[in-house]
Amino acid sequence: MKIGISALKFNLEDALNICKKNKKISHIEMGIDNLEDVESLRKYKDEINKLNLSISIHLPMELNTCEDIKFIRNSWVDFICEMDKILSLDFDIKYYNAHLGYIMSTRLDKNRQRYLQNTVEFLNDEKLKNNLQNKIISIENTYSKKGDFSNVGNSVYDFKYIFDKIENDNVYFCYDTGHDLIDNSDYEQIFDKIKIIHFSDNNGKEDLHIGYTKGILDSSIFEKIENVNPDYLILEINFDDIENTLRYF
Repeated sequence: MKIGISALKFNLEDALNICKKNKKISHIEMGIDNLEDVESLRKYKDEINKLNLSISIHLPMELNTCEDIKFIRNSWVDFICEMDKILSLDFDIKYYNAHLGYIMSTRLDKNRQRYLQNTVEFLNDEKLKNNLQNKIISIENTYSKKGDFSNVGNSVYDFKYIFDKIENDNVYFCYDTGHDLIDNSDYEQIFDKIKIIHFSDNNGKEDLHIGYTKGILDSSIFEKIENVNPDYLILEINFDDIENTLRYF
């Protein structure tokens, strides 16, 4: 199991400094929102290689795999493929992580399966499979507070539906501990699909991304992690909390 931290364009240099100081960390999951932002990662290529860090990408929060308009949904496929084409010049990207997306709450309540089927079509897209080849796509549980729009992927039902129907062997589950604290579901039913765990704590109401012991996350999480033994454990927490949280791993 590789332990990693998450980073964005504005704090990547701070993330690399943390990796220099702590040898337990061997991976960075980088959030990239625009193709132009790839350059913010590429300019640190030599330093990343020197630290022997592996790299993965957290796709934009705006990405919507269950989008009903096919043209827009297909544009997200093009975006991912173009990003991978650019990144592959310099990096061996280990996985791309995505939230499933969002739908108007009234429409989602009436026909949830319709939008989950859109996600199935997205993940089965031949262009996506051919361009990413053997790279992992991880789909992450999230939470929904039921406003005008609702997030999809806040229930084990959504993921069971998707895994039952997709024809893409490179799609796996990313279990987010913080999101599960806010919107709990029995994700242990699909723990056999886990490749990645996002680790964070919170108060059960807000996605605070705080370190362990600062919120309500139960110590039983460590037994779950040991049993699952994911390929990647990503500390998706405030940088100030990383050292204390690493003591528990």
